[in-house]
Amino acid sequence: MEWLKEIEIYDLLNGDVALIADALGLDILIRLWREFPSITLYISTKPLNAAKKRYVRQFYDGNNAKKLARLLDCSEKFIYQTISKKRVERKFREEGRGS
Repeated sequence: MEWLKEIEIYDLLNGDVALIADALGLDILIRLWREFPSITLYISTKPLNAAKKRYVRQFYDGNNAKKLARLLDCSEKFIYQTISKKRVERKFREEGRGS
């Protein structure tokens, strides 16, 4: 598919294909065409959100919510909700062991 680089192609692209080419470049678009021809792709952010939560649980020190929110491109509310869920889960585990 390297032949695509030898012609003007950008005027032929539209929709998601044009977005990919503009954001990531023609090389990535060609690779996607080669690896996943005629396949509709949906790129979920669920794993990304799970990774953000894991990062917060690992690196939250009680005073760095704003820093984490900026780093992870999320709200402070997201940080506090993640920490709150961690504390609730820990409490349930401890209660389960105690009985």
